[in-house]
Amino acid sequence: MVHTRFLFVWLIAVALGTAVCAGDADDRVSFKQENRPDNLKALFELVHHKIHVERDTKQALALVRSLIPDEARVKPALRDGLAPEMLSQIADQHQKMREMREAEVAKLARPTQKVVQVHAASTEGIARYQEGSVASREFPGGAKRLAEQVLRPGVTFYEVEFLEPGKDAGMKYHLLYWDGQQWSMLGALWRVLK
Repeated sequence: MVHTRFLFVWLIAVALGTAVCAGDADDRVSFKQENRPDNLKALFELVHHKIHVERDTKQALALVRSLIPDEARVKPALRDGLAPEMLSQIADQHQKMREMREAEVAKLARPTQKVVQVHAASTEGIARYQEGSVASREFPGGAKRLAEQVLRPGVTFYEVEFLEPGKDAGMKYHLLYWDGQQWSMLGALWRVLK
C-alpha cells in the first residue's frame, strides 16, 4: 500500500512539476521548484519554518537532502574532464551530506535567523572576484579557486544565507545551482578538494 501511495504521489508531482522529497510515507514534503532566485529563497524559508515553527525536522531534513546532487545532477555544475579522483572526492562529500540526521538539520539556522538572502554570481564572476562585486562580498574565497578550476562556465551559482533581522552576517550555504530539474548544492567543496 505504501509503495502504491508513493507512486501515486510521485506521478502527481511529476505532472505538476513539484519535487517530492524522498523519505518514509509520513515524512515526505513537496515544494514546487522553479529556476528563480525567489523560489530558492522560498525553499530555504520553508526549511526554517519546518525546523523552528512546525518543529518538523523530518520534513526539513527531506528538503535539505533533496538539494544534495547525485552523479547526474552534479554534472551541470562541473567542468568536463575533471580527474576521477576529484570526482570521487566530490561524491564522498555529497554522501556525507546525505547522512545528515534530524539533530543536525535542526542546527542549520538559529530560530532568530528568520531572514533568508540569496546572492547570485556566474562562474566567470566568481573567478574574477572583482572587488565590490557580489562574488567578492558574498562568496567565500575558496569558491574563486573552484570557479577557476572546477565549476562549469556559464552556470549561475547562489549563496543562501540565514540572517537575524538587521544583521549582515549569518549562516551560509554554498554553491547552489539549478541542475536542469531542481535545486542542487555543491557545498563547500574547497574544503575537501585537494
